[in-house]
Amino acid sequence: MEICELVEYGIFDTKVAFAGKKRTSGRLVKEYEIEFFTSVTGKATVDDKTYDISPGTLLCARPGQVRASIFDFQCCYIHLVFPKDSPYRELLDSVPTLYRIIDRDAYGRLFEELMHHLLGVGYSKESDFVNAKLLELFYYLRKDAQRNRNYLAHVGGGKQSDAAIPRAVEFIRSNYRKELSLSDIAYVTGYSPNYFHHVFTEIMGKTPLQYLLQVRIRQARYLLAKSDKTLSEIAYECGFSSQAYFTEQFKKHTYTTPGQYRKRCIEQYRA
Repeated sequence: MEICELVEYGIFDTKVAFAGKKRTSGRLVKEYEIEFFTSVTGKATVDDKTYDISPGTLLCARPGQVRASIFDFQCCYIHLVFPKDSPYRELLDSVPTLYRIIDRDAYGRLFEELMHHLLGVGYSKESDFVNAKLLELFYYLRKDAQRNRNYLAHVGGGKQSDAAIPRAVEFIRSNYRKELSLSDIAYVTGYSPNYFHHVFTEIMGKTPLQYLLQVRIRQARYLLAKSDKTLSEIAYECGFSSQAYFTEQFKKHTYTTPGQYRKRCIEQYRA
Protein backbone atom coordinates (compact mmCIF):
# COMPACT_ATOMS: atom_id res chain seq x y z
CA MET A 1 0.00 0.00 0.00
CA GLU A 2 1.29 3.44 -0.92
CA ILE A 3 1.67 5.55 2.21
CA CYS A 4 1.87 9.03 0.72
CA GLU A 5 4.02 11.27 -1.44
CA LEU A 6 6.29 13.89 0.10
CA VAL A 7 6.01 16.95 -2.17
CA GLU A 8 7.88 19.54 -0.07
CA TYR A 9 10.15 19.45 2.95
CA GLY A 10 12.80 21.49 4.68
CA ILE A 11 13.74 23.78 7.55
CA PHE A 12 11.96 27.13 7.45
CA ASP A 13 13.12 30.36 9.12
CA THR A 14 10.86 33.40 8.78
CA LYS A 15 13.75 35.78 9.51
CA VAL A 16 15.42 34.52 6.32
CA ALA A 17 12.37 33.99 4.11
CA PHE A 18 10.48 37.13 5.18
CA ALA A 19 13.18 39.49 6.44
CA GLY A 20 11.70 42.67 7.87
CA LYS A 21 8.10 41.46 7.70
CA LYS A 22 5.78 40.78 10.63
CA ARG A 23 3.23 38.40 9.13
CA THR A 24 1.95 36.74 5.98
CA SER A 25 -1.39 37.22 4.29
CA GLY A 26 -3.80 34.30 4.19
CA ARG A 27 -3.09 31.49 1.74
CA LEU A 28 -5.06 28.43 0.73
CA VAL A 29 -3.54 25.14 1.86
CA LYS A 30 -3.19 22.72 -1.07
CA GLU A 31 -1.55 19.70 0.58
CA TYR A 32 -1.38 18.31 4.08
CA GLU A 33 1.18 20.42 5.95
CA ILE A 34 2.91 19.34 9.15
CA GLU A 35 5.24 21.72 10.98
CA PHE A 36 7.30 21.05 14.10
CA PHE A 37 8.32 24.36 15.69
CA THR A 38 11.84 24.65 17.09
CA SER A 39 12.10 28.39 17.82
CA VAL A 40 9.08 30.63 18.19
CA THR A 41 7.93 34.09 19.16
CA GLY A 42 4.93 34.12 16.84
CA LYS A 43 1.44 32.77 16.20
CA ALA A 44 -0.37 30.74 13.56
CA THR A 45 -3.82 31.43 12.17
CA VAL A 46 -5.83 28.62 10.58
CA ASP A 47 -9.39 29.26 9.37
CA ASP A 48 -9.68 32.44 11.47
CA LYS A 49 -8.49 30.74 14.69
CA THR A 50 -5.24 32.06 16.16
CA TYR A 51 -2.95 29.65 17.97
CA ASP A 52 -0.10 30.53 20.30
CA ILE A 53 2.77 28.38 19.08
CA SER A 54 5.88 27.61 21.10
CA PRO A 55 8.99 25.45 20.73
CA GLY A 56 8.02 21.79 20.76
CA THR A 57 4.50 22.30 19.40
CA LEU A 58 3.26 20.86 16.13
CA LEU A 59 0.73 22.09 13.59
CA CYS A 60 -1.28 20.02 11.09
CA ALA A 61 -3.00 21.94 8.30
CA ARG A 62 -5.31 20.32 5.76
CA PRO A 63 -6.21 21.05 2.12
CA GLY A 64 -8.86 23.74 1.87
CA GLN A 65 -7.89 25.53 5.08
CA VAL A 66 -6.62 29.11 5.01
CA ARG A 67 -3.37 29.82 6.84
CA ALA A 68 -1.46 32.89 7.93
CA SER A 69 1.58 33.33 10.18
CA ILE A 70 2.71 35.99 12.63
CA PHE A 71 6.53 36.03 12.91
CA ASP A 72 9.09 34.99 14.04
CA PHE A 73 9.56 31.23 14.08
CA GLN A 74 11.66 28.35 12.84
CA CYS A 75 10.26 24.94 12.00
CA CYS A 76 10.84 21.66 10.22
CA TYR A 77 8.09 21.09 7.67
CA ILE A 78 6.75 18.42 5.34
CA HIS A 79 3.95 18.66 2.78
CA LEU A 80 2.17 15.41 1.94
CA VAL A 81 -0.24 14.09 -0.68
CA PHE A 82 -2.20 10.90 0.07
CA PRO A 83 -4.12 8.39 -2.06
CA LYS A 84 -7.87 8.86 -1.59
CA ASP A 85 -8.28 5.56 0.28
CA SER A 86 -5.30 6.04 2.59
CA PRO A 87 -6.06 5.53 6.30
CA TYR A 88 -3.35 8.09 7.06
CA ARG A 89 -5.26 10.70 5.11
CA GLU A 90 -8.27 9.93 7.29
CA LEU A 91 -6.03 10.27 10.34
CA LEU A 92 -4.81 13.75 9.39
CA ASP A 93 -8.37 14.81 8.54
CA SER A 94 -9.41 13.99 12.11
CA VAL A 95 -6.53 15.24 14.27
CA PRO A 96 -6.40 18.62 16.06
CA THR A 97 -4.84 21.50 14.14
CA LEU A 98 -2.40 22.31 16.95
CA TYR A 99 -0.58 19.79 19.12
CA ARG A 100 0.66 21.44 22.31
CA ILE A 101 0.92 18.30 24.41
CA ILE A 102 3.65 16.20 22.80
CA ASP A 103 6.94 14.57 23.67
CA ARG A 104 9.22 17.29 22.33
CA ASP A 105 12.29 15.05 22.45
CA ALA A 106 10.64 12.21 20.52
CA TYR A 107 9.26 14.49 17.80
CA GLY A 108 12.50 16.47 17.73
CA ARG A 109 14.62 13.38 17.15
CA LEU A 110 12.19 12.14 14.50
CA PHE A 111 12.26 15.38 12.51
CA GLU A 112 16.02 15.76 12.97
CA GLU A 113 16.64 12.29 11.51
CA LEU A 114 14.11 12.83 8.73
CA MET A 115 15.53 16.22 7.72
CA HIS A 116 19.11 14.95 7.89
CA HIS A 117 18.21 12.20 5.43
CA LEU A 118 16.05 14.28 3.12
CA LEU A 119 18.44 17.23 2.90
CA GLY A 120 21.50 15.01 2.63
CA VAL A 121 20.34 12.05 0.54
CA GLY A 122 17.14 13.34 -1.06
CA TYR A 123 13.64 11.93 -1.32
CA SER A 124 12.34 8.79 -2.98
CA LYS A 125 8.85 7.36 -2.61
CA GLU A 126 10.48 3.92 -2.30
CA SER A 127 12.80 4.96 0.55
CA ASP A 128 12.32 2.52 3.44
CA PHE A 129 13.90 5.03 5.83
CA VAL A 130 11.59 7.92 4.90
CA ASN A 131 8.49 5.72 4.91
CA ALA A 132 9.44 4.27 8.30
CA LYS A 133 9.85 7.78 9.75
CA LEU A 134 6.51 8.91 8.30
CA LEU A 135 4.78 5.88 9.80
CA GLU A 136 6.44 6.67 13.13
CA LEU A 137 5.13 10.25 12.87
CA PHE A 138 1.59 9.06 12.09
CA TYR A 139 1.79 6.74 15.11
CA TYR A 140 2.72 9.65 17.38
CA LEU A 141 -0.01 11.87 15.90
CA ARG A 142 -2.66 9.22 16.45
CA LYS A 143 -1.43 8.51 19.98
CA ASP A 144 -1.32 12.19 20.98
CA ALA A 145 -4.52 13.31 19.25
CA GLN A 146 -6.91 12.59 22.13
CA ARG A 147 -4.87 14.29 24.84
CA ASN A 148 -4.67 17.39 22.65
CA ARG A 149 -8.43 17.29 22.02
CA ASN A 150 -8.87 17.03 25.79
CA TYR A 151 -6.57 20.00 26.26
CA LEU A 152 -8.43 22.15 23.73
CA ALA A 153 -11.75 21.22 25.33
CA HIS A 154 -10.37 22.20 28.74
CA VAL A 155 -9.20 25.65 27.63
CA GLY A 156 -12.48 26.26 25.82
CA GLY A 157 -13.20 26.26 22.12
CA GLY A 158 -9.57 25.97 21.08
CA LYS A 159 -8.44 29.16 22.78
CA GLN A 160 -4.85 28.99 23.96
CA SER A 161 -5.38 31.08 27.10
CA ASP A 162 -4.64 28.39 29.71
CA ALA A 163 -1.11 26.99 29.51
CA ALA A 164 -1.20 25.25 32.91
CA ILE A 165 -0.91 21.69 31.64
CA PRO A 166 1.75 22.40 28.99
CA ARG A 167 3.62 24.30 31.72
CA ALA A 168 3.40 21.27 34.01
CA VAL A 169 4.57 18.95 31.23
CA GLU A 170 7.55 21.18 30.52
CA PHE A 171 8.34 21.44 34.25
CA ILE A 172 8.37 17.65 34.55
CA ARG A 173 10.55 17.28 31.45
CA SER A 174 13.03 19.84 32.79
CA ASN A 175 13.14 18.61 36.38
CA TYR A 176 12.66 14.82 36.23
CA ARG A 177 16.12 14.35 37.79
CA LYS A 178 14.89 15.91 41.03
CA GLU A 179 12.67 14.46 43.73
CA LEU A 180 9.24 15.80 42.73
CA SER A 181 5.91 15.55 44.54
CA LEU A 182 2.42 16.22 43.23
CA SER A 183 2.47 19.52 45.12
CA ASP A 184 5.77 20.54 43.52
CA ILE A 185 4.33 20.07 40.03
CA ALA A 186 0.94 21.60 40.84
CA TYR A 187 2.64 24.72 42.22
CA VAL A 188 3.91 25.81 38.78
CA THR A 189 0.34 25.73 37.40
CA GLY A 190 -1.32 27.76 40.15
CA TYR A 191 -3.82 24.95 40.71
CA SER A 192 -4.43 23.12 43.98
CA PRO A 193 -2.85 19.63 43.99
CA ASN A 194 -6.23 17.88 43.90
CA TYR A 195 -7.63 19.97 41.06
CA PHE A 196 -4.34 19.77 39.12
CA HIS A 197 -4.31 15.97 39.52
CA HIS A 198 -7.86 15.80 38.12
CA VAL A 199 -7.23 18.10 35.14
CA PHE A 200 -3.85 16.60 34.24
CA THR A 201 -5.21 13.05 34.36
CA GLU A 202 -8.24 14.01 32.27
CA ILE A 203 -6.07 15.58 29.56
CA MET A 204 -3.02 13.30 29.59
CA GLY A 205 -4.71 9.98 30.28
CA LYS A 206 -2.33 9.32 33.19
CA THR A 207 -1.60 10.90 36.55
CA PRO A 208 1.18 13.49 36.95
CA LEU A 209 3.40 11.02 38.81
CA GLN A 210 2.78 8.32 36.20
CA TYR A 211 3.85 10.79 33.54
CA LEU A 212 6.94 11.69 35.57
CA LEU A 213 7.88 8.02 35.74
CA GLN A 214 7.34 7.68 31.99
CA VAL A 215 9.72 10.58 31.35
CA ARG A 216 12.35 9.08 33.66
CA ILE A 217 12.18 5.66 32.02
CA ARG A 218 12.33 7.16 28.52
CA GLN A 219 15.47 9.08 29.44
CA ALA A 220 16.96 5.97 31.05
CA ARG A 221 16.37 4.01 27.84
CA TYR A 222 18.16 6.72 25.90
CA LEU A 223 21.16 6.70 28.23
CA LEU A 224 21.33 2.91 28.26
CA ALA A 225 21.48 2.87 24.47
CA LYS A 226 23.66 5.93 23.86
CA SER A 227 26.06 6.21 26.83
CA ASP A 228 28.50 4.08 28.78
CA LYS A 229 27.27 5.33 32.18
CA THR A 230 26.83 2.69 34.86
CA LEU A 231 23.35 1.56 35.87
CA SER A 232 23.79 3.35 39.19
CA GLU A 233 24.76 6.60 37.45
CA ILE A 234 21.77 6.34 35.10
CA ALA A 235 19.41 5.60 37.98
CA TYR A 236 20.35 8.74 39.90
CA GLU A 237 20.64 10.91 36.78
CA CYS A 238 17.08 9.98 35.86
CA GLY A 239 15.65 10.75 39.29
CA PHE A 240 15.34 7.25 40.78
CA SER A 241 16.13 6.98 44.49
CA SER A 242 18.24 3.84 44.07
CA GLN A 243 19.51 1.42 41.43
CA ALA A 244 17.26 -1.30 42.86
CA TYR A 245 14.14 0.88 42.49
CA PHE A 246 15.25 1.89 39.00
CA THR A 247 15.61 -1.75 37.97
CA GLU A 248 12.24 -2.64 39.50
CA GLN A 249 10.36 0.14 37.69
CA PHE A 250 12.25 -0.29 34.42
CA LYS A 251 11.43 -4.00 34.28
CA LYS A 252 7.81 -3.35 35.26
CA HIS A 253 7.30 -0.95 32.36
CA THR A 254 9.57 -2.40 29.65
CA TYR A 255 9.43 -6.11 30.57
CA THR A 256 13.22 -6.31 30.62
CA THR A 257 15.97 -5.26 32.99
CA PRO A 258 18.19 -2.24 32.27
CA GLY A 259 21.15 -4.54 31.70
CA GLN A 260 19.24 -6.72 29.25
CA TYR A 261 17.95 -3.64 27.43
CA ARG A 262 21.48 -2.24 27.04
CA LYS A 263 22.79 -5.60 25.81
CA ARG A 264 20.05 -5.80 23.19
CA CYS A 265 20.82 -2.26 21.99
CA ILE A 266 24.51 -3.11 21.64
CA GLU A 267 23.72 -6.29 19.71
CA GLN A 268 21.38 -4.42 17.36
CA TYR A 269 24.05 -1.77 16.74
CA ARG A 270 26.67 -4.39 15.91
CA ALA A 271 24.25 -6.17 13.58
